[in-house]
Amino acid sequence: MKQKKHQTVALRTAMIAASMLSVSSATQVNAQAAMLEEIIVTAERRAESLQQTPMSVTAFTGDMVSQGGITSMEDIAVQTPNFKMTSFNITEPQLYLRGIGTTNDSAGSDPAVAVFIDDVYIGRPSGTSTDLYDLERIEVLRGPQGTLYGRNSAGGAVNIFTKKPQQEFEAKTGVTVGNEALLNFRGYINGPIADTVAGKLTVNFRKRDGFAENVTTGQDLEDDDTKSVRGQLLFTPSDAVEVLLGFDYTDIDTSGSNRFLTNFDIDPFPEVFTAPMIAANEVFGNDPRKSSHDEIQTSEKELMGLLLRVDFDMEWATLTSITAYRESESEWFQALVPVLSNEDGGTGLFEVDDGAMQEADQISQEIRLAAESDRLKWVAGLYYYKEDVDKDERFITYWDPISPGVTSLTSPGDVSFIQAASTTSIAAFGQFTWNFTDALALTLGARYTEDEKDIDNAAVTNIAPTAAGFTGIPLVGPPYSVSASETWDEVTFRATVDWNISDNHMIYATYSEGFKSGAFNGSQSSAVVAAVPILPELATNYEIGARTQWLDDRIRFNITYFDLEYDDLQTWSLIDFVLIADNASAEVTGIETDFAFAITENFSLSGNFATMDGEFVEGANAGNDMPRAPDQTWSLSANLSVPLNGGAMLGFGATASFTDEYHFELSNDPRGLEGDVTIVDASAKYTGASENWDVTLWGKNLSDELYSVHHINGSLGGATRIYAPPRTYGLSFNYYWN
Repeated sequence: MKQKKHQTVALRTAMIAASMLSVSSATQVNAQAAMLEEIIVTAERRAESLQQTPMSVTAFTGDMVSQGGITSMEDIAVQTPNFKMTSFNITEPQLYLRGIGTTNDSAGSDPAVAVFIDDVYIGRPSGTSTDLYDLERIEVLRGPQGTLYGRNSAGGAVNIFTKKPQQEFEAKTGVTVGNEALLNFRGYINGPIADTVAGKLTVNFRKRDGFAENVTTGQDLEDDDTKSVRGQLLFTPSDAVEVLLGFDYTDIDTSGSNRFLTNFDIDPFPEVFTAPMIAANEVFGNDPRKSSHDEIQTSEKELMGLLLRVDFDMEWATLTSITAYRESESEWFQALVPVLSNEDGGTGLFEVDDGAMQEADQISQEIRLAAESDRLKWVAGLYYYKEDVDKDERFITYWDPISPGVTSLTSPGDVSFIQAASTTSIAAFGQFTWNFTDALALTLGARYTEDEKDIDNAAVTNIAPTAAGFTGIPLVGPPYSVSASETWDEVTFRATVDWNISDNHMIYATYSEGFKSGAFNGSQSSAVVAAVPILPELATNYEIGARTQWLDDRIRFNITYFDLEYDDLQTWSLIDFVLIADNASAEVTGIETDFAFAITENFSLSGNFATMDGEFVEGANAGNDMPRAPDQTWSLSANLSVPLNGGAMLGFGATASFTDEYHFELSNDPRGLEGDVTIVDASAKYTGASENWDVTLWGKNLSDELYSVHHINGSLGGATRIYAPPRTYGLSFNYYWN
């Protein structure tokens, strides 16, 4: 029945694409009518129009990023079909594309959605917190990218490109003020240093009070204190050689997330467990922006990166070398289950505190050779990656006596999990596109990847064991110290056929594969589990799509149907305080559409609509919906520019986005069901007649919707949720020099 459903959806998609392509485009419009901006991407390691790229890509130019109020990865996700982002804390963002992502934070595991900054793979999720300012573009590639891209892009890839230095001088400075005492200074300067040298410096300082509060300590939670700087030098000693040197540094200091206990009304656990938690919530009026515990939370992160890129034009081909070093340091301490316990003099059932320190550094080297002619375009390369991660995570548990018959939970637990992991990856890849006619092209690609992981994994008791054994969360068991090593290798392929029916109409069909390395797990219940890795992921993607533009480039409409099959999908779940790692098979199908309509020179609409049907087909959760995979999502944006007398301009923008309900947990426990939500953002911008200054009034989540960005089902009842920011608003002023 499921296969028949997929065939029906695919047939309907093909019929929609075919019917659109059969519509006459002979309608003429006035030469002065508005036209959509052409978007250039490098998704296939060469510059080409987005509409001529035969893959599922959502792209944002630098202007689209600034005009759309995109300041974070969450904003990108809202405006990208089938892209979902959740977050455990500032060091552990969780990216999901087409239902594929990971919540594992072990030093011996990797993200399922790869993030690249200026073509450099970012190994740790904590390293993706780049400032989305002064960008050239952002590209989101959905589906496995197993040929041209670096490691672990089985779910997809997010490519972020900063603006390069240039020989023409320009500069910008800006300040933003907003509610919750938001204060943000930003600026950049870009221009010539010498005849063959250009430089750029970008800075950002942002500070804001918290959206939430710990009523016991009075500490603001979910505040922000971020500082970042990015510098680049571009050397062009000849027309054939370009050398880019880059440096970036980010420091983030915050109190961490507020965790609210809820969902007791649908909880199957006895009242003896849940009643104390309900009573604790009543202390602060069941306000989801408040919690109660006696810990002072901290969350800090430092990121640093160095980049050396050399492009050498040899006339017959271009040789590119990208050498990069990155490091990150993070430390956090937070109350995972923020309920007062007797240990703290309160009335709650228990409290769980979690603290961790992590240091990671990586070095990568990629060498590419690329060329193109009228009939043949190709790229080939070698890739090397080495990462070292040290992580020390500590769980402290204060238990209260529940009843005379429950004695194993009466002792506090204090355990540390110490991990030292090393990863070495090598790869060789190649891809060519053969235009065997002016309209038809065939693309074939392959990549060989070999990953080696070594890990030292230990669990240490920080208090004397009790009669119940090694007490603590997330395990009960003896201390251990183990070392393990494993190597995996895989060849992944891609084949695409695209047909350019006309200059503005293209259809394509793709078969592609993706590979994600196996993983070792931290915070495990025994030495055996800590030493045995879970298998690597293999993804197989079948995709058909159409890229179309109409009415002299005033209307753009793209549609894609995909069928993804995952073997040995890596899953994690917390069951009775034990972190369970496993492999499962899953299938995801769906449709993704996006459109843009330049109605007039000053008024445009754009948006997207996507469906997704993700289900586990083998394993312990077979038949369950995949987590973080809503059935439907959509967004709609409108932009209006109103010219004023004297040359000034008034602009209005608004975006509405919808996310259908979805599960956070593999088990589909109803406590982990997130309801559907609609978010509305809007802005009004005044640009002076000289065009060297502007002021913008903006607001996000204007209806103040309450929705989760992270969730954990409680082992003793209820659920712990972290909520997205409430309504925010502010005023931004920018000044330009050029």
